[in-house]
Amino acid sequence: MSKIADYDTLDYNYKTYWANREYENMAEHTVLKKIFKKKSGNWFLDIGGSYGRLTDTYYDKYKKSVIVDYSLKTLQKNFNYLKNKHQYIQLIAANAYNLPFKESSFDGALMVRVLHHIEDPNTYFKEVHRILKSNSSYIQEFANKLHLKAFIKALLTLNFSIFNKEPYQQPTQENFEGARKGVSVPFFNYHYSWIKEALIRQGFKIEGKYGCSFFRVNFLKKIFGSSFLLIFERLFQTLFSWSNISPSIFVDSTVLKEQAENSKDFDSIQEILVCPECKSSLIFTKEKAVCDKCKKEYFKKENIWDFRV
Repeated sequence: MSKIADYDTLDYNYKTYWANREYENMAEHTVLKKIFKKKSGNWFLDIGGSYGRLTDTYYDKYKKSVIVDYSLKTLQKNFNYLKNKHQYIQLIAANAYNLPFKESSFDGALMVRVLHHIEDPNTYFKEVHRILKSNSSYIQEFANKLHLKAFIKALLTLNFSIFNKEPYQQPTQENFEGARKGVSVPFFNYHYSWIKEALIRQGFKIEGKYGCSFFRVNFLKKIFGSSFLLIFERLFQTLFSWSNISPSIFVDSTVLKEQAENSKDFDSIQEILVCPECKSSLIFTKEKAVCDKCKKEYFKKENIWDFRV
């Protein structure tokens, strides 16, 4: 079974990670607002969306939005904040390998700052393709293996393995990102060509590539500040997204598949939820959902449905 990065083991607060990363946050909002300009639909899924950092980039483009995250505690802590801010948003605790949704339910989906924790991206891509409609949009961000700093370091150390397309697993360096100390979690950097080929194999058509966080260097942020760097960030996102020099890359893609006969626009979250293990229908009561086939039970815990498997 693939490893899971469980942020609940130490009651990790992901908001603290972004407290001193205003530039990176603004850079990601900039590229996403550009990508979402011409997108719209009924249901949208933010996979690994945590406390809703990116909701303002897509919420007004889709009628209903869902944040899925493996951290039940994060969703519980931010439920009231998110519901007050976004009336039609839903929060679901689930595993990205086993999403609790019907086939062809969503008109769009997004994953940002999560793929580096996905040990088996091919299985994940297959699963997200399943729940997306034909011609829907999928946006994938990944940590770039071949960014400028890594490129220069490779040349200086004569370590040319960085140029092969295989994913690179970073050493933990005592940075467990919320996991229990001493328990390592996956942390992968990817080559754009590898991501592109993997998406195409699973039935996605690549529509665009966008570099992001070009100036993610601590001394530059300290000297110039986020607002000043963002001026050049916008310029570099326009001029150099074709390159592989940025630490982060966003891939915009379209789902290619035969439209399912039962594909339609659903009105409520209960209509699209299924058993994450066998994908069968669920029978709902107020605080419990039971699989009609395998009889597995799932519970609502402090306003959040827990479908983690």
